[in-house]
Amino acid sequence: MLLRTDDVDRPTDNLKRFLEITKDVPVVVAAQPFDIFDDLENITQEMKDNDNWYVPTETLIKSYTNVTVCQHGWDHKNHAPEGEKKNSYPESRDVNECIAEIMEGKKSLEKHFGDQFYPVFIPPWNRFGHNKQILSEIGFVGMEDDEGTLDMQVNKEWIDETYFWRKIETDNTIHSLMFHHDWMNDENFQFLENLVNSGVISWKSIRESS
Repeated sequence: MLLRTDDVDRPTDNLKRFLEITKDVPVVVAAQPFDIFDDLENITQEMKDNDNWYVPTETLIKSYTNVTVCQHGWDHKNHAPEGEKKNSYPESRDVNECIAEIMEGKKSLEKHFGDQFYPVFIPPWNRFGHNKQILSEIGFVGMEDDEGTLDMQVNKEWIDETYFWRKIETDNTIHSLMFHHDWMNDENFQFLENLVNSGVISWKSIRESS
């Protein structure tokens, strides 16, 4: 089972807490390249002024060798036409524009994270409107989407735990648990800690799974 957290951009207290709880098991962080590295100098100073423990996101992630970084789009902006579900890469968006953006993000993550980066693409909102073949053509070995992924926080609400355990025990198509660390509260973190420490689930790295 993959253990994954999405929307990784700034080094929040919740991100640090998530990484610390899961430090002994394989973890995937779905990182937004633009949001991690844009205007980094000004962001760094602002966070230093307000956060005693602050280190840049890159430094924080690199301190956890169990973490694999995958690409979560570019800047998590919605480009879907009005009335359609949110999607950074809807079919209606120019494919060449999409490719250029994704390639820029990939290059940035490779530069900053080196071997800790693994080229599996995780589209924002788990939606990608173009042929997935274009991702393999630009160097990705796979894509993670809704298929086989259990969202732990649908509409920012924590999953019903009875439903969770029933899915884990009976649905053999589930291969990934998706969290959003910045939506989690103390109770949610306690659930995660108990789950990791229980040994009930066998966690795999995304390199093993893709």
